[in-house]
Amino acid sequence: MAFKSPSFNSFRDRHISPSGIGRKLGLDEKTVRVRIEKMEDDGFIKYYQAIPSLALFGLRSLGSYRFEALNLPTKRRVLEHAGRVPHVVEASDYIGPHVAVDIAGTSAEDVKTIADSIASRFELAQQRLRDQTVEQVTLIPDKLDWQLMQKLRYNARCATRDVAKTLSVTPRMVEYRIKKLLNSGTMLVRAMIDPRRQQGLIFYELELTVTAAQQSSVARQLEERYGEKFWSMQKSSGGILLASIFGFNLGEPEEAAMDSLTLEGVRGCSLYILKEIIEPRAPNWIDEIIEHEIGQS
Repeated sequence: MAFKSPSFNSFRDRHISPSGIGRKLGLDEKTVRVRIEKMEDDGFIKYYQAIPSLALFGLRSLGSYRFEALNLPTKRRVLEHAGRVPHVVEASDYIGPHVAVDIAGTSAEDVKTIADSIASRFELAQQRLRDQTVEQVTLIPDKLDWQLMQKLRYNARCATRDVAKTLSVTPRMVEYRIKKLLNSGTMLVRAMIDPRRQQGLIFYELELTVTAAQQSSVARQLEERYGEKFWSMQKSSGGILLASIFGFNLGEPEEAAMDSLTLEGVRGCSLYILKEIIEPRAPNWIDEIIEHEIGQS
C-alpha cells in the first residue's frame, strides 16, 4: 500500500480492498481490515494521497540518489533544502549521515543535473541507485479532472458526496471520473506512512554488491529467507541489489547484513536503517502545477 513508486504499479482504487490484499498475502479479509484500521488509528498510515502521473508534467524519468553528508547537521539542511527543490518527489532519511532522494525529470540526464546540484551545494558524496521510466498516459485531463486530483491530493478517500458538493457535480460523475483517472494511470493512490509511529518495527535496506550471474539467485534466496518481512527488491546500476526488509528489534538488521555476506555471489553489503519518509511540504511543486492547470482550463 505504501512502498510503491509514484511512477508505476501503485494501486488503481482509492478504496483498497482488504479481500484483495488478503489474497495477495495469504490472510483473511477480517485480519487485513483490522490491521489497516489499527495502522490508521496509530498514525502509522498518515493519510492516503492522490498523485497525478509525472508524465502529465513531461517528466518521463524517475531517479533515486543516495547522499552521504559530512555530519548530522548538514544532513538536516539537505533534507530541508530537498523539500523546496522542484521535481523532488520525496526523501528517505536514514539513521546516520545518509539520505536518499527520489527526483523526477524529463530524462535521466535531467535527474542527474538536479542530483549533482544538491550534492555540490552541501559537498555530499553521492551514489546513483536506480533510474525508472515513467509510463506514458493517453488521457488528457480537463478542468474537472484537475479539480478532482486537487481535492483528493491529501485525502484520497474523501467521501464522494463531499467531493461532488465542493465541485458542484453529481456523485455519479465524480465516481465515473475518478475511476477513469485511476484506470488510465493518470492518477495513482498510495498510503503515506510514518515509520516512527509503528512501535516494534524497524525498516531497513540492504545494499548488496552482487555478481551479475548471481543476482536472480540472491534475490530469490532473500525473499525465501525473510518471507513476509521482505517487501521489495530493486536492481540498481553497477551490480547493486536493494533489498527492503523489516524486523522487530535493532539486532535483526545487522544480523541480516552479516547473513547476506554468506550468499554465493555477494561481494559486499551496506546497511541503512530507515528513520522517516519525507515529502516536500504542501503546497509543493506538484500542487502548484495542478493549480496552474485548473486556471488555464
